Amino acid sequence: MNDSLGPFSLILLAIPAVALRLAVRALFGGRRMAAADPMQLILSLASVELFILAGLGLVVSLVGISFAFIPVPFLFLIVILMVIDRSRRMEHRSLLWTLSAAAQRGVPLSEAARAYADESLGDTGLRSLALAEAMERGEPLWRAVCTARLRLGVAPRLAVRMGEQLGLLGPAMRQQLDDSQQVDAVLRDTIGRFFYLGNVVAVMLIVSTFVMLRIVPVFQKMFEEFGLKLPAMTILLIEISKWYVLRGWWLTIPLTLLAPLFLFFGFLYYIGWVPRDLPLVWRLFRRYDGALVMRSLALAIRRGMPLPQAMQLTADCYPISIVASLLRKATERVQAGMNWRESLLQTRLISTADAAVLGAAERVGNLEWALEEMADSAMRRMIYRVQALLQILFPILLLVLGFVVMFFVTSLFLPLIALIQGLA
Repeated sequence: MNDSLGPFSLILLAIPAVALRLAVRALFGGRRMAAADPMQLILSLASVELFILAGLGLVVSLVGISFAFIPVPFLFLIVILMVIDRSRRMEHRSLLWTLSAAAQRGVPLSEAARAYADESLGDTGLRSLALAEAMERGEPLWRAVCTARLRLGVAPRLAVRMGEQLGLLGPAMRQQLDDSQQVDAVLRDTIGRFFYLGNVVAVMLIVSTFVMLRIVPVFQKMFEEFGLKLPAMTILLIEISKWYVLRGWWLTIPLTLLAPLFLFFGFLYYIGWVPRDLPLVWRLFRRYDGALVMRSLALAIRRGMPLPQAMQLTADCYPISIVASLLRKATERVQAGMNWRESLLQTRLISTADAAVLGAAERVGNLEWALEEMADSAMRRMIYRVQALLQILFPILLLVLGFVVMFFVTSLFLPLIALIQGLA
């Protein structure tokens, strides 16, 4: 009476999944709402995951393999969050491109948002409609973006606020969207590769620990009973195993701590929840933030705004609180009489070379062009450095991992050959 159906019982989850689908249809239907309802999103995600689990239960029960030890719901939740975040960000970026083109051609932004909503379905269409209605109520664009809860990075958010304040919304949004797209592509490639390596290292650490603790002692005892001599490479592996068990185990503690931390931050990046306001994380993006600051100053100077006022406006509009705080302190130093380049140099948002070029451009009256060029240069240097690090470090790590695998496989395979030859 207590026998369980096992994985086949997961098929019963299709019943509440269908019930949730019917509930979403009954509550929300096909009508447009003023904003994307969070309850609709939660119910839809829940029904999708239940359908997936029901299908998995059917497959597992037919194949006859048990996956009870795998946290399947958690893994599916991660995948669903990653897919939703990436698709939503691409759709919201497309909406911003539409608004940028409309701003450059003098088309009312609310009308452009409504037109985009008419052509889009699902959550993005609802958010576009919410954006249009917020602007029609008189809200500025940056506040309407928050009302519609658009998924935007640092550069688009800064471009929206700065462009609207200066009346240069179209050029600001187009330039920052280009920059953020390039940086996001490079970071996605870099984090993806090292995310893969982190998983490989974690699995290799578990396997190698098991081999050194369980397999190697058995080999040693087996050869002692047969009176055979182990190969030199296998003896080296045994000595390494003994040293690791007695003294060297603590060397893997930093790796066991850093690998999950890197995997965790990689997961946060892929679902769009990277905490950019943390000091350690901000330092990784310092040159990128510096480029965005120089672009914002160039926009303000194009409008004839004095530099202290431009720095203050950039600080008020910057979405990262650490950078905004540094810019406010720099503005206070400039107002107290310090040179603006020296003040920015103390924030470490610009380099010494940037300050020298900006000083020369200021003396000849070409500061706006120099700020744009230095921002482009800083962006290119950051991308080149990340790509160079990826091209150099990634093959080296692959070679190291390959050498470790070769050493373990060869050390464990040679005794089998020696054992067969000894018995023959």
